[in-house]
Amino acid sequence: MDQLPVEISQRIRHEARVAGLREARAPSIEMVERRRMQLWFLTVVIVIVLGLATLVASWSAGTVLVTGEPWILRAAVAALGLGFCVYAVEKEIHLHRLSRLLVDERILNSAMAHRLQMNAALFNAGKALNSVLDLDDVLDAILANALDLLGGATGSVMLVEDEESLRVVAVRGSRLARDAKVKLGESIAGRVAKSREPLLISGVVAPTDYPGYEDREHTTASAMCVPLVNRGQLLGVLNISAYSERDFDEHDLQVLSLFAEPVAAAIAKAGLYEAERAHVAQLLDSDRMKTQFVASVSHELRTPITSIRGAVSASRRQITPEQRVELLEVIERQSLRLQSMVEEIFTAAKMEEDGNRPLLRRIDLAALVRLAALDSQVAGRPVEVEAPTTCEVRADPEAVRRIVGNLIENGHKYGDAPVRITVQPTEGQVVLSVVDHGAGVPAEVREKIFERFYRMDPNGTKPGMGLGLAIVRGLVESCGGSVWVEDAPGGGAAFRVALRTGAIEESSREVAHVG
Repeated sequence: MDQLPVEISQRIRHEARVAGLREARAPSIEMVERRRMQLWFLTVVIVIVLGLATLVASWSAGTVLVTGEPWILRAAVAALGLGFCVYAVEKEIHLHRLSRLLVDERILNSAMAHRLQMNAALFNAGKALNSVLDLDDVLDAILANALDLLGGATGSVMLVEDEESLRVVAVRGSRLARDAKVKLGESIAGRVAKSREPLLISGVVAPTDYPGYEDREHTTASAMCVPLVNRGQLLGVLNISAYSERDFDEHDLQVLSLFAEPVAAAIAKAGLYEAERAHVAQLLDSDRMKTQFVASVSHELRTPITSIRGAVSASRRQITPEQRVELLEVIERQSLRLQSMVEEIFTAAKMEEDGNRPLLRRIDLAALVRLAALDSQVAGRPVEVEAPTTCEVRADPEAVRRIVGNLIENGHKYGDAPVRITVQPTEGQVVLSVVDHGAGVPAEVREKIFERFYRMDPNGTKPGMGLGLAIVRGLVESCGGSVWVEDAPGGGAAFRVALRTGAIEESSREVAHVG
């Protein structure tokens, strides 16, 4: 391709010399046309002059015509005219070749200029894409550069949402809804995503040719769709459309396909940046929660330790037997509180270990709930129970005991009395509900409260380390159940725990193996 312009230039110089344009360093089509007109004008003049000279010579010869000498003169003049005509024709052939070469050179220069312009546009587009890392900014830059590069009117970027669909993540100049989804294999974008082959469409799109296609842009006359692939992974598709005054061709499709390569790389880089930024935010949030947890644990441990030390110090003084009994009760109560906190921390850490599953077996949930309610009643936290006489579930009894105990404590700590427990058998499962009459849980934090170290009371006015509900979720899921919170009828929060009643053969075998 690079040798072709040099070869054409050499041929142009050769034809220019042969055609008599030696003085022109860069002959043009206009110069060739002027040379052609000069050549034929001179040819016509010479032919006319030679013809007139022949007539004059014949007329002046008069009576000598019979001798035959004027025929020699006319033959010489005719030969001279014929020779000049042959010369003119030969020059015309070279001028024609030169003209055709100049046209080829002009076309080639135009194509090269267009290619340079395209490469410059691709370079600028790639530079613009690589200068930003935010995914939304990258997608907006993609559409802006693609529309400017190809003169399109509307465009959109669709990224792979899952293994079955694409989602619109960026739109320009189109009524296409953001976050709209298209199934792979359906519509134009879905077919391109599935085949990974670029597609050029001209004219009206027939819905029968592309099942699932919806005609949103009635004035669109031409459209292109190319896949966005990075290192063999399909990321999405890029769509460009134009109105009636712009008709895309195969060259435009090739340009868009070339443009899609740096676009896919930029999207992949932006995706990695988003993932890293989310990971850093998660680490920072985790670090913040751990710092808050350490502060909370320090505060929670300080209170019982201070009480125990105070009781021990007071017992060394001369006191009555009744006062000594009260001090021993304080020490015992605070020791139990310390033990409960240590068990809570140990349970949270133990749930992080791989393969640590409880032993699942059939237990009477109703009986266990009544025992937990009795323990809570003794501890000064009354609970109302509504449960059938017996209700079997497959779970770990110690895990269920901690689940119920933590939910009762949570209801008294963050809600208001009365706290009520209900057990409702349903098909295939039993739903355990712990309902309080407090302010309830806002919808935006109903998932966060089950995270470790999260507390709805960030100021620390209420006791706790932010592990109770996280332990509840971990234990419930280890028993094959689920837990959630919702608004209670009449106000307050209702924590629901669903446990299975059917046999869990596979889980049982795994648990038996671990045990």
